[in-house]
Amino acid sequence: MPREIPICVNNWIFGNAPLREVVERATKMGFDGIELVGEPAIYKPAEINGLVGAYGLNVCSICGMYPGPEEGDLRALCHPDRIEREKAIDYVKACVDLAKKINARSVLVAPSLVGQPGLFVSKADDIQRAVESIHKAAQYAEDQGIMLTIEPINRYEVGLVNSLDDTVAMAKAIGSDFVRIMGDTFHMQIEEGDGIPNALRRAGSYWVQHIHVADNTREAPGMGTMPWREIIRALHDIDYEGVISMEPLPKGKAPYDARNGNIPADKLDMDLKFGLEFLKREQDTVMRYKP
Repeated sequence: MPREIPICVNNWIFGNAPLREVVERATKMGFDGIELVGEPAIYKPAEINGLVGAYGLNVCSICGMYPGPEEGDLRALCHPDRIEREKAIDYVKACVDLAKKINARSVLVAPSLVGQPGLFVSKADDIQRAVESIHKAAQYAEDQGIMLTIEPINRYEVGLVNSLDDTVAMAKAIGSDFVRIMGDTFHMQIEEGDGIPNALRRAGSYWVQHIHVADNTREAPGMGTMPWREIIRALHDIDYEGVISMEPLPKGKAPYDARNGNIPADKLDMDLKFGLEFLKREQDTVMRYKP
């Protein structure tokens, strides 16, 4: 029998809602777990463990944020200034520490600033600095038994790694068993020229360890035109070991609306429930006909 891929939800889309509220809402909707936004200072690990344990959930991953919420908090792993790079490495280490304490499997890493597609020096120089920085962070992550997953983001938002192929190449250059990659369907629809299912199969199960999902409109799965059954079939074909983590936004809303808590809870929950139920049906169909 094929493994059923768990479906989680990323808590950054809930904005400033307290963690207890997020856990309660996610449980009521039927999610298997949550992904936590990578802001270690705002959490108390004992509280997290108590909450998810009481509600029967798990924390699948820590979603690193690049840059941070405060002005000047760049978290730029490819920055030309060594001090800035060390700050970014320390940030990844803090996320790893949090992941270890709450039994999360991985930490998301973006090698360049999100929303700022320009380069600090040149693409080659920036990539080399990112490789060196992530390698240092990976040595720490390996000691903790936590995986780092590099996320490729579309060319309009970042300047270094955009496709799964780009990201596998960077991970290979880093050369650590604790550095793998992840995909995000919203970004992949732009960057994967031969389609998301083909890109997933080409990268394979060793490299692809985490997935973020939203439809082509960035709404919940099933509200747009993405070939979800084929995407899920590709994940099953490569014996994907991770989870599906939802981070959609209601129509007309931007990430900044979510982070600032400007999305009505009833609308967000209605869309999330729709997307979750849709993905479950699609996965059931794939599993029913998989040899």
